[in-house]
Amino acid sequence: TLLEVTRAMAGQITCDRMGRPVSLDWLTNCWANVNRDGHGNEFHTHPGCVWSAVYYVDDGGAANDPSLGGQFELQDPRGVAPAMFRPELVPNVPGGAAFGASESISPMPGTVLMFPSWVSHAVRPYFGDGTRISVAINLS
Repeated sequence: TLLEVTRAMAGQITCDRMGRPVSLDWLTNCWANVNRDGHGNEFHTHPGCVWSAVYYVDDGGAANDPSLGGQFELQDPRGVAPAMFRPELVPNVPGGAAFGASESISPMPGTVLMFPSWVSHAVRPYFGDGTRISVAINLS
């Protein structure tokens, strides 16, 4: 069921360069992540894929206590570009203020996060007594 849902999501958010919908037979691979106290993942990407997703089974109690950490972090691939000369200036386009920034998302059980596989992402360390369980999915 989870793979069917993520394939459908990928189908809804994928189009060709002219904005036309495309019909693709998504290939998927997935694995479970079981994180305990002190566990996290450094920034990385998923080469050879189009979309990546994570489904949260259990947040280890972080939704009720954000101080436990374990946030999912996406890094803007434009890096330091907006800070090169006048960091207070940004393009006047939707999302322009986010150029070069990172976005942290607190996981909640039952949530699916999907993002382009080329976007660098990490999981901040979790500091709790529980167990965080997620399923990572790549679509190509």
